Amino acid sequence: MSRNGEKRFYWVEGVTRDEVVKSLADQRPTRLRNQRVRRGLVSLNSLAATLMALSSLIVGTKLRSYLEALMLLVLLCLYFTLRRSVRHIADAPDELLDERLIGLRNAAYLSAYRYMCWATVMLFLLGYWVLGDILRVSYAESVELWLGPIYSFLMLAASMPSMVMAWNLPSEKVEEQELSATRLEQ
Repeated sequence: MSRNGEKRFYWVEGVTRDEVVKSLADQRPTRLRNQRVRRGLVSLNSLAATLMALSSLIVGTKLRSYLEALMLLVLLCLYFTLRRSVRHIADAPDELLDERLIGLRNAAYLSAYRYMCWATVMLFLLGYWVLGDILRVSYAESVELWLGPIYSFLMLAASMPSMVMAWNLPSEKVEEQELSATRLEQ
């Protein structure tokens, strides 16, 4: 394969060919491929997204903006870690995956769309009931109050397929055996 083909960037998926191929071929032991660790990352991502959506309830503008910036940074780090933990399968184009991985990815997207439907309903309910009441007693602009929920929604939309895959994929056995062997050697 030519060197230019290896550096191809898939704009819609947001990955490079080289990134996906290296991740799929990686055999080094890592804790990120343990199901319990991945489920912990999914839980942290959900908690951070919830905190970001609820940051609009904070009355102080400066504190709210700092919290939103911090939560956005945390969500971005968790997003990239989740992508790495599922070997970029959720973001890889069809031409880089085999039939089994395409089936896993497509099933994850179907579940992710269903979960995003619920997240959308919850965020609109938050906006309708809670933010409407806050606007009546606060001097804040409505746009300022909606920033946290909107950023939370966008980060959930981007990371939900990887979150579903991370939750459903079992631990990789080869790496568990290698981790056990290295612990015994120490």
